[in-house]
Amino acid sequence: MSSHAQTPKQTSPKRLSQRDMAGILRIDTKTLYNWKKHKPDLYRIVMLGFKFDELLECSKRHYAELLELESRSL
Repeated sequence: MSSHAQTPKQTSPKRLSQRDMAGILRIDTKTLYNWKKHKPDLYRIVMLGFKFDELLECSKRHYAELLELESRSL
């Protein structure tokens, strides 16, 4: 196994900006900032949701790559 294996961060597509996240949530970026400042638990949960989605997409890509490799080896 290579010591230079890619981590999800290296293989993930462009990360979402605060503006992107606010747009997805249909809120203003100021609201997101206020949650971060005044409701840190809510902000953390929202950020964990975005991270979960990112990791799920990364896992789907890896699974598709594994299926492709498997089909080539048969």
